[in-house]
Formats: sequence, structure tokens, C-alpha cells
Amino acid sequence: MRLKRLACVALCFMLMSGSAFAAGKDIIYASNSTAKSLDPHDTSDTYSGAIERAICQGLMGFDEDLKVIPLLAESYTFNDSATEFTFKLRKGIKFHDGADFNAEAVRVNIARMMTGNYKRSSLMKPVKEFVVVDDYTVTFKLKEPFGAFVNAIAHPGALIVSPKAIEKYGDDISKNPVGTGPFIFDEWVSGSHVRIKKNPDYWRGEVKVDTITFRPIPENGARLAMLRAGQAHFIYPMPAELKRTIEKDKRFDVISQPSIIARYLVMNTQYKPFSDVRVRQAINYALNKQAIIRIAWGGAATELDSIIPPNLQFYKKQGAWPYDLAKAKALMKEAGYEKGFKVVFLTPNASNRLRATEMAMQQLKAIGITGEIQSMDIASFYNKLEGHRVDDANPVPFLAFGGWSASTGDADWGIRPLVSTDGFPPAMSNFGFFSDAEVDRLVNAGLQSADPDVRRKAYVELQSVIWEKAPWGYLFVDAMMSAKTAKLKGIQMLPDGAFTVEHAELVQ
Repeated sequence: MRLKRLACVALCFMLMSGSAFAAGKDIIYASNSTAKSLDPHDTSDTYSGAIERAICQGLMGFDEDLKVIPLLAESYTFNDSATEFTFKLRKGIKFHDGADFNAEAVRVNIARMMTGNYKRSSLMKPVKEFVVVDDYTVTFKLKEPFGAFVNAIAHPGALIVSPKAIEKYGDDISKNPVGTGPFIFDEWVSGSHVRIKKNPDYWRGEVKVDTITFRPIPENGARLAMLRAGQAHFIYPMPAELKRTIEKDKRFDVISQPSIIARYLVMNTQYKPFSDVRVRQAINYALNKQAIIRIAWGGAATELDSIIPPNLQFYKKQGAWPYDLAKAKALMKEAGYEKGFKVVFLTPNASNRLRATEMAMQQLKAIGITGEIQSMDIASFYNKLEGHRVDDANPVPFLAFGGWSASTGDADWGIRPLVSTDGFPPAMSNFGFFSDAEVDRLVNAGLQSADPDVRRKAYVELQSVIWEKAPWGYLFVDAMMSAKTAKLKGIQMLPDGAFTVEHAELVQ
């Protein structure tokens, strides 16, 4: 009843205030997320990265199946040992501010990333030297073989920003992005929207819509109400529990597809009680994942059965942790926490994430783990996680509803940023400060060769080792669901939860 009431209120409000929304060739994209940054080198969330990809482009990119394709580079070659990668750049491309795209522009961006000062700097960690061969040829010389390097170059964290804009804005580029993409940054009103407008001189051809506005709408019912009222053209995620209310309406299309988005509970593992692997294992036994999937996620998910989802390269099934309260209680007693302990539950305030956290909190009461929920918009959520330090003087045990999609399509990016010790303090997205020598060894082993068989062996062993160490409370893998007006064509969701808008078009 609460969900229906909120949806009705939102619908009435929007019908009365339609003039606040764009029309004609102006598209509204409503999501449960908020933009955190528009600096591709310093962005850690998929949603912000997707908006950035409409503005900026990389040397390489991904198609709709996360296969690597050339973008600002027209081709590339590499040596037999996979330690040198040379890219031939496209000619005649300009940034939105008139600056030329060339090797020098690439050098400025790579040098910025190689400072180590940005969230995506680790993408360039393998690089020993960057060489400008000529105005339209660049070479990356690596410290050691790295077979997934082209995937790293295609990652949205390696997008190329105008060197003139970097010089002008510095790190304020996060609010002033300038690229070569189909859309130009227009405005960002915090808490309200990000708007981009068409690039009339786009090098790949005509852009068919004038603007796209990205609005954060955390509440599921309100997001769907916007679509039905004609005040949004595309919504993601489409709340699975409300699917029946729209799927028979020919004005709309509901799109379901598999994802590589893993969901889990982050624990600060450097401190008691989560430093004890038995406590972490107890949490995994105490979580009824099927119930959370069914109620909080509308059934649109499958249990996580390895640290990475099935559609990532080198995935190896481990088998989901069974729901076993007796085993969970026995482990808590063995670890000396028979009476339980208090934690803080952290979560973004999007409807399904908040419900999933509430359900996990209720389930963990059965083994004595209690506490309060702190919910907030997604940007504030990640700011809070990033504010923790491995050497906090007075650490507070927390469980945080996390999510990750490896936007390189490779096992390395699905594991290394989340559980490697590399980068302390803090490890890039290792918000629980998990640290294990054997895990670090296997993470590095996966980077040492370009041979797929060698890499597969390392990642298969790594998944087996880390599964039992339980750095997270493992939950599930999303089955992505979005919805749109039937008149909208060309917006495509990607398996990592990002999206492409280059070919967006409203048809009659």
C-alpha cells in the first residue's frame, strides 16, 4: 500500500507540473542513482561513468556485449610478450572546446592518471612508460606482461578529456567535463539533474536528440509513475515487482537482460569482530539470499556463487553459501560472539537497496547482530565509504550494501579493485580493507601473462581461495530490467549497468 500511495502522489505531482520537464527532442532518463562526479579519472560508480561516456570517449570502448571496439584509436598492435601496446589515433577530431585530439592530448590524460591521485589511476598501474611516437601514434610500455591491458584502455576510467579543459579547470573538471563525444555537458544541478546537449559537429555523424536529462528518482513507484505520465522516456531499474502494471501497455517496452552486477555486504575486515573469518562466514550462512531476491529485488536476480558473476571472463562457479542458521550460530559461538554485537548498516536510499538492507538486518538479528540503518543518496553513500580509513582510531563495525560491475568484462577488474591490498590506504574500492597475502599473490599472478590459459588458472584458484575467506556477505547478481516509451529508440543498457545514448532517437 505504501508503494502504491507514493506512486500516486508522485504521478499527481508530475501531471500538475509537466512544464518542468522537457519535451520534443528532449529525453528524460530517470534512475535510482545520483551522479557523483563527471571526472572519468576520478569516478568509482557506474552511473556517473555512463554519463561521462556520452560526453567523452576513450581510445577503445565496448559494444553492447562488452566486446572491445576501437573509438578514438583506429587500430592497435602489441608485441608477443604483451608488454608494448601501440595505438594509431584517428585524425581530424576535435574536443567540444575546439582543442585538437592528438597524441599530446592522450599524453596529458595518461600523465594525469599515472600520478596515482585518482580513483581510476590503477588502470595505468601496469604502465612503465608512455611514448608519443608521432602526432597520431602512441605506445604504452608495460612493467610486465598484462594480457587484459586493452580492456583497461577501454574502461570508462580511461576516457580522454580535453587537455585545454584540464589546464583550465584542474580537478574541477568533475563539474566541467569536455570530451569528443556525441553530447556536450550542459549543466549539473546537485540533487536535481545532469543535462547534456547534442554535439552538432560530432565526428561519427548526426545526433538525433537535442538534450538528455538524467534525473535521480530513488523511489521505485515514483520512477514508474514518471514513465506512465510521459514525464520520463527511459527508467532504470524498472521495479520488477511492478512489471505487471506496465508490460501489457503497448505504449511502453520492458527490457530484461542478464548483467555482471554483483551485490554484497561490505564489512570492515581489519577490525573486530569482522577480522574473524568465522564471523564473516556466519553472516553468509545467516543470510537468506532467496528471500531477499524474491521480496526486495522482485525476483530479478540470482544468488552470487563466486566472487565474480558468471558472464565475466574466467568465472568459475563455487556454489552459493547455503542458508543454515544452526551453522551460523555455531560459528558465532566458536568466535566468542554468541551474544552478538552491534553494527551500523549503511545503504543507498534507492527503494530496492534499502529494502534489501532492511531484510539483511532482520535476518542477522537471528545470530545477535543488531544495529541501526543509515540510508543516503548514492553519492553520499560512496563518500562515506571512502571516508573510512584502515587506521581509524575508533572504527565502527559496519555492513554496507555494496555493488560492483567489472566494466572491462575481465575477471581482473571484478576482483583486484575490491579485495587487493594494493593501494592502501585506502585501497581503491576495497572499502572493507580486506587484506590477505595469498589473495594478493593470486591477483598478481593473473596479471603476469597474456596467455588466457595461464590467466584462467590463476583466477580459478583465486576464486576458490577467496570464497571461503568471505570478505563480503555474498548476496546476488542482478537480472537487469529497464522500461521505456515505445517511441524511444537507441538507448541501450550494458551488462555492467551502464548505458549508451549515442543513438538515442524519438520516433513518431
